[in-house]
Amino acid sequence: MTSTLTLASRLAALDDEALRGLIAQRLPLRPKIDDFFDLAEALLEHPAVQHALTGLDRPTLATLASVAQSEAIDETDAETAARLEKLAGRALIEQTESGWAAYEAVRERLAAWPHEGLPSVQQLLTETPPAALAAVTTADRPATDQLASERAFQSVTAFAELFGELEREPARELQKGGLSLPDGRRLAAAMAVPPEAVPVAVWLSELAGLVARDGSLWLTTDAAEQWLAGTTAERWQALAATWLEAIPPSIRQLLGGRTHQPWGRALHETLTWFYPASGEPLLRTVERFEASAELLGITAGELPSTAGAALLESGPVGAAEAMAKLLPAEVDKVYLQHDLTIVSPGPLVPSLDAHLRRVADVESRALASSYRVTAASLERAIGAGETAESIRSFLTSVSLTGIPQPLDYLIDEAVKRYGLIRVRENAPDARTRATVRSVDPDLIGAIAVDQAFASLGFARVSDTELVTRFPRDIVYWALADARYPVAAEDAAGRIVGVKKRHAPVTDVIATVDRATALVTHLREAAASEAAQSPEAWLSRQLETAVKARVPLIVTVGMPDGSELDLTLEPTGVGGGRLRGRDRKADIERTLPLKSIKGVRAP
Repeated sequence: MTSTLTLASRLAALDDEALRGLIAQRLPLRPKIDDFFDLAEALLEHPAVQHALTGLDRPTLATLASVAQSEAIDETDAETAARLEKLAGRALIEQTESGWAAYEAVRERLAAWPHEGLPSVQQLLTETPPAALAAVTTADRPATDQLASERAFQSVTAFAELFGELEREPARELQKGGLSLPDGRRLAAAMAVPPEAVPVAVWLSELAGLVARDGSLWLTTDAAEQWLAGTTAERWQALAATWLEAIPPSIRQLLGGRTHQPWGRALHETLTWFYPASGEPLLRTVERFEASAELLGITAGELPSTAGAALLESGPVGAAEAMAKLLPAEVDKVYLQHDLTIVSPGPLVPSLDAHLRRVADVESRALASSYRVTAASLERAIGAGETAESIRSFLTSVSLTGIPQPLDYLIDEAVKRYGLIRVRENAPDARTRATVRSVDPDLIGAIAVDQAFASLGFARVSDTELVTRFPRDIVYWALADARYPVAAEDAAGRIVGVKKRHAPVTDVIATVDRATALVTHLREAAASEAAQSPEAWLSRQLETAVKARVPLIVTVGMPDGSELDLTLEPTGVGGGRLRGRDRKADIERTLPLKSIKGVRAP
């Protein structure tokens, strides 16, 4: 408990910035903290101490072990001095008149480590790091880079397919966490990846701001459209930069020193040695980053690629330059065939691929992709703002074979068919939200009896009109997905393009800075106590000592102005007086609190 008294005094003496920094590093597990004594007690509780030790690396733990053993420490060494300041900043050690000392609770926690399968103080001081990992040789690099570039290209393609599939149909997140099984399988099939790679891709996409959840649904964001407009190297750079930024600094530093050494099991052993208290949570975190690194081609077969090494050593720009040299050459021309398929002779320029997706459906994805033009795909393009002239102009500019007659005919038919059904947005004060109309009563009749639209609650108001309480966009996409020739109109009857919804842009929710709030509360409490009684802080110290039955050195002011130090074991505080046993004189003493100038640990 002496540690609690000294730590509480030290905490009270810190300036606001230093105190906020300490609390931010070691947010107390105890929910209610009213003053500096509560804070000191919370920080010295064993679970809180263990939590503070968890994130420390082996060299820092070795320095702490030296302090705990009261061994001589060379403070002239810059790295040692930095570690001591780090430990003091986390309230694990303090500087006394005789040097650095670890708090009693910290020594007790370290002493218990061997019983929990963690290294002892002696092991922290004497054990050497694992043997150096075998370096990646020059001969290994070409094969590693070849595999890494293939994975990088495949991953960029897979992410594009992920966004396209989510654009077509959002994926549902289960209440207990994770994608629903049908959606996971659907996305894996679209991306051409194993099912276990889908959560990794969604996780990385969310970090990059390319997908987001709206309620329980995963949707693409506007940023995904910008990402799709970039080149393959630019797309890869954005994903690689997100991966790098997400790595905790301590792990990033360790990986940065191992860009020419294998990862996997050997890396796990090294991490376990460097962060012995971190345990399984650290390894699970590292495994996720390893899985995403393999997906992106940062590593290949657990070996860092040239681009991966550049990413860790010099950053995303240098990595993208290295990867761009390895990626397959892209083409900007395709073959248009009489069976309405479009075949690329190699990997397409991303902007061309994105434009082709507007007028055709993807049939297969590889280095040479194929697409199929259908009436529905052309109507979708027209709904997005394309015209017969713009479609023909685009296809002519990219085709190596011209426009086959069947395709030319299909374009004309799609233009004629488009808009046979119109969905108009009703006025805000109308009872219904949208009106579906057509010059063809049979089409309206078919929609009215189609059980696929039962949830929309269509009401037929005439041979050529239906109304519904659902918004225009929902009705439009329900009809479009069912392959009806539908167009959207605004309230004035003008045809407008309608996008499937993206995740909404939400305002940043102001989060409460617990560290700052606690510092403010502690200062207000201290000021309140000081205003009520100048002896409040002293009384709190003495009450803590009485409760713990620990001795104190009490400095008493004498009538002649001198001061006298008494070693007392406090037994009670009340009525403005301290009662305690003087160990040296072996007598009971009663001292007025106003005469006590200060207290400290023996």
